[in-house]
Amino acid sequence: MKLASLKRNGLAVIRDDAYIPIGDVLAQQGGLESAATMIDLIASFDRVKGKIPDAAAKGQSLPPDPKQLAAPVLKPSKIWAAAGNYRRGGTGLENAAGRGQASSVPPEELLEQAFLKPPSAIVGPEDAIVFPPGVETIFPELELCVVIGKEVRNLTREQAMDAVFGYTIMLDVTARNARQLAQGLIATRNVRKGYATFAPIGPWITTRDEVPNPQGLKMQLWVNDKLQQSATTDGMINGVAEIVSYLSQVGTLYPGDLITTGNPDAPDFQEKLAPGDTLRCEIERIGSMTLYVRSA
Repeated sequence: MKLASLKRNGLAVIRDDAYIPIGDVLAQQGGLESAATMIDLIASFDRVKGKIPDAAAKGQSLPPDPKQLAAPVLKPSKIWAAAGNYRRGGTGLENAAGRGQASSVPPEELLEQAFLKPPSAIVGPEDAIVFPPGVETIFPELELCVVIGKEVRNLTREQAMDAVFGYTIMLDVTARNARQLAQGLIATRNVRKGYATFAPIGPWITTRDEVPNPQGLKMQLWVNDKLQQSATTDGMINGVAEIVSYLSQVGTLYPGDLITTGNPDAPDFQEKLAPGDTLRCEIERIGSMTLYVRSA
């Protein structure tokens, strides 16, 4: 099932390329409160999922228009982000594990390098990534993003996948200023990756049952119609289960929380953005979305 947030019509199911609003029908049936958000739907999903097919059958199909899509989750309690989580080792786009020097950091230590992005950085499909004042260099990092489905704590690796609601796409947009890099301040990740508009997500959420193997998905990013990133998620060092388990031991995960799982390419292989650029990102089984770049 693909579930979207629409700017004018609230919650929707994506079916045969049509958008079918379901929020009002679910509210009329007593499944959700009026004007429920995606987080409300996720938190109540076990109770209402049986009503969704009927709600979709009663809903009026809308023609597909990406400009009507909002970010699928607008205000999660947090966004966790994995760092350096691809094996890399190659220099060409054909290298499915990502480009750049292979990591020598043990997997357990990589988990400890996870950082937080603020929810205020979220934008949706067809939105703009905006250069912050005083920042001259920004880069897009294409990543598979996990959406948490329930309140959980201290999960084992074997339990972790049961907490996953589904998946979406995130660009972990990053500002890199020479001064910051020269100082080598790893703590500045929260700032460099936390500016407004630096967490585009979308186009919707694909539920976990439609992605039987999150470690086998092709990911691609085009900048101005030129392919700039191409990899598969089996290049991850720590997979979805390992990341979710670890972060659940750091703190409680809540419905709608987002965990983005790492970018395959080292900085030297990423494309510096400029105002006026158009980006298209795509992950197999999830979908694709377009974004734009503009100055402040």
